[in-house]
Amino acid sequence: MIVLALLAAAAQPQLRIVAEPPASVAAAEGGVTVFALNEGANEAEAVPAAMDIVTADQVPLRIVPVDPAPLRIAPGGFRALRYRIAPVRVAAPAPAAPVMASGETVVPTGQGQASGLLARFEPHAPVYGAFGLGSDGAKLQVSLAFRPFDGAGALDGVRLAWTQTMFWAIDRPSGPFRSTNYSPEVYYQRQVDDRIVAAAGYAHDSNGRDAGSIDVNRVFASASYVVPIGGDWRVEATPKLWTYVGTGYRDLDRYWGNMSLGGAIGQVDGLRIAASLRNPLGSHRAGELYVSYPLARTGIYLFGQAFTGYGEAIDDYALRSSSARLGVSFTR
Repeated sequence: MIVLALLAAAAQPQLRIVAEPPASVAAAEGGVTVFALNEGANEAEAVPAAMDIVTADQVPLRIVPVDPAPLRIAPGGFRALRYRIAPVRVAAPAPAAPVMASGETVVPTGQGQASGLLARFEPHAPVYGAFGLGSDGAKLQVSLAFRPFDGAGALDGVRLAWTQTMFWAIDRPSGPFRSTNYSPEVYYQRQVDDRIVAAAGYAHDSNGRDAGSIDVNRVFASASYVVPIGGDWRVEATPKLWTYVGTGYRDLDRYWGNMSLGGAIGQVDGLRIAASLRNPLGSHRAGELYVSYPLARTGIYLFGQAFTGYGEAIDDYALRSSSARLGVSFTR
């Protein structure tokens, strides 16, 4: 935990600025969260400004706010601010060559120089690899969201996301991947107030097959409500509602229902426990539990995952199963 007093409003004694230090430079490329906490009895104003931080692996970084507009913070409230690594202009090898565009991240590799707008990516669902005993096998997941119109006013809330979940039958001689879920999304999210972020959009889920294809299209709305409870601990509630559009999902709606309830409790740089319950009002429920803890100076988390209910994989949407796995995650 790093406590900083680098906002223009820090002269106000009731305002405390807390930055969540990223595990590494690579982790910081996905964005850095900074909290402005109003511990006074009166409303405070904060003006986001550039600041210097140190990553968990001791690399100094300068970060700048995504939105530098002043903001008001209610007494006893807080605001979560998004920061990114300050753009670095990369010098060209020859004086006549153009300079790289502001905001682009450039990485020299054995395949040549690679570059991209990496600061526009952010965590979505957890990225992890977890391994179980017997038929539980391994579960691997990759998930990222992208801000295509970053800093473009109202369009800044648009997100494109991709989640791919793979079930690896490591208990079998050939070690096949028995099922893969593909889940692209496009949605719009906006911070409603200090504690609530709301989102609405479209999600597609598929097993990616031609023969035996199962796919489902949904329009959804969700929100997250975060409450600090002291000692850098936070409690979070995340309800989500959806309706089905199009065809091709067979009777999957009987098993997935039309809502899910999520919750989490965790500490910055500490233990986090998260759970979700799908179709809580139906007879075909499914629950998933995540437990994670950062491994010091590694940039990764010790990660546990467990599931019980119907449809852990979309291929098995009508089958009831339970599993437990342990591994590592890179986001949580």
